[in-house]
Amino acid sequence: PPSPRGAERERREAMAFLSRLAMLCFTLGCCHKASAKVQRSTLRLGRGARQTAEWQYVGKFGYAVGQGTYEARLREAVPGSLPLGTALELEIYMDEEWPQVETVTEVCRKKELAKRSREMNIGQVAGDWGQAAKGSISQNVRPHVWYFAISDCGGKLMNSTYGFDLEMEFKQDGGSHFSVELQWAPSANLLTLVGCSFFLLSFCRRSRDFFIRTGSLHPVIWTLGCVVVFQYVAQCLHTGHLAIYRSDGQGSRAMEVLSEIFFVLCQVTQTSLLVTIALGYTLLKAQLGDLQFVLPICGLVALVHVVLVVLDKAQCEASHRFTDHDGSTGWIFFGLRLALYAWFHWAANRTASQGGLRLQAFIGKFRIAASMYFLAYPGTFLVMQLFAPYLREPVMETGLMAAQVASNVWLASLFLDRGAYFQASSLSASPLPGRGSPVFFKQD
Repeated sequence: PPSPRGAERERREAMAFLSRLAMLCFTLGCCHKASAKVQRSTLRLGRGARQTAEWQYVGKFGYAVGQGTYEARLREAVPGSLPLGTALELEIYMDEEWPQVETVTEVCRKKELAKRSREMNIGQVAGDWGQAAKGSISQNVRPHVWYFAISDCGGKLMNSTYGFDLEMEFKQDGGSHFSVELQWAPSANLLTLVGCSFFLLSFCRRSRDFFIRTGSLHPVIWTLGCVVVFQYVAQCLHTGHLAIYRSDGQGSRAMEVLSEIFFVLCQVTQTSLLVTIALGYTLLKAQLGDLQFVLPICGLVALVHVVLVVLDKAQCEASHRFTDHDGSTGWIFFGLRLALYAWFHWAANRTASQGGLRLQAFIGKFRIAASMYFLAYPGTFLVMQLFAPYLREPVMETGLMAAQVASNVWLASLFLDRGAYFQASSLSASPLPGRGSPVFFKQD
């Protein structure tokens, strides 16, 4: 065992690291630049022989109480094909009218529901940006989401279709570029990162102590370690994305995608670990043996999750999407989590039936705790639908993060403490001379 002086030095080093991390997080949280959310896209408008597109949705932004601003400008995607000085319309709709706007089939009548409109001119020189259409939005009662569309209902494009590059910038009152559903993200993310850092250091220290006591680390501890590392990497990448987003209004798409991938890998690895234990691993048998079939299935589930994340991030801006869990992607995740839970429930019942009373008592407690984790996504996903669109993102992310952190803490205590699970599972087996073999619940 480490000497008291060595342990004290390690504690001081850990606290110094956490202090530096906290200072970094504070700096990232305080160094706010008054830049706007920047959204760039390409669209086609006009009346061509093959298609007619006189009106197109181009973006949305949730404004908090106060006076926010917006700015939009256009240029030709192919310079020189359009008469210089051509003007289009920027139409702005409030969230209370937007459902009705989507039901109007005659696109040029949608403007009747617009709260305001601005003329947008194409540049006077081919390839240049036109004069920006600027304006402000004030609200005093509650936040609202405002929707933006561009139309050519005035017939300025004649009988042809043209491609345009569009750039839009949005600012809250005070200069923040985070839409109202994301204003909580920077501070909440930094707090989560600090908490994950504390837990990672604690987990490493407890795993080291476990190794000193038993002479080895069981595969379930290594697997939980991978879960903790995946979550920490995801949190660091997301912090980096938000820091970049704060400075340029766009963030890093690569860091955002990688963060989501690591987080779903963290979740899938954790669910796979719970299913494997429910099938009897460490309880009825010390080795995987005939349970190795679980590994390719879990690998396939992980691959499906990663593909869904990549496809979801590749989608364009949509008026109905406020979180990464909206639409078909969310329902697919919902179905996958319920299928994994059904598998876990069946496995737990099967394992309990093969053991004695002690095993059945443990499986009962284990099933209740694990069920809370398995059902966290489906439950939060359904509850999210009851909230206003701009509240769904914080509700969903808070629920998922709370479930992940609670499950990590529970499993760490289960594996690393000398409780009933440790004493009666293969975790108590040790390669050191003189140490005992595990006493499985099956022997009751």
